Amino acid sequence: MKRSPFTPPLSHARAMDILNTYGAAPERWPAQERDALIELLKSSDELQTVQKTAGDLDSLLDNWQPATAFSHDILFRSLPAQAPRAQSWSDQITSLFFSRPIGWQQGVLAGAPLILGFIWGLSGDPSNQDWSEAEFLILNPPMEVLADE
Repeated sequence: MKRSPFTPPLSHARAMDILNTYGAAPERWPAQERDALIELLKSSDELQTVQKTAGDLDSLLDNWQPATAFSHDILFRSLPAQAPRAQSWSDQITSLFFSRPIGWQQGVLAGAPLILGFIWGLSGDPSNQDWSEAEFLILNPPMEVLADE
């Protein structure tokens, strides 16, 4: 890319920044500054040393093959440990009765009404009274009769 006569020449500090940021390979440098940097490299021994050091780092990075493992266990182990949250009383009751899919607590909860009904039924003899009059009085309270005296 040709430089415009209006663009300032590439500074030595900017050339160092480009080499340290993008590396030694010219194809990685910004296109608008590539030609100017190549011309500046021809005349500066210090920039050539920086380019050689950047080239060594580039080759190390290109040869480095990190071990990749796609395991959920590694991800879970890499997460930071979280403090257990304080349980409210409703959470404690819920965990007491519903901590396992099926347990003795669920059996007691399901059987409690049956057991209570069975005990209530055995608690005494059924009365021989006729409840219809009592029910009638409960549902229809007697009206006060006003007597004329």
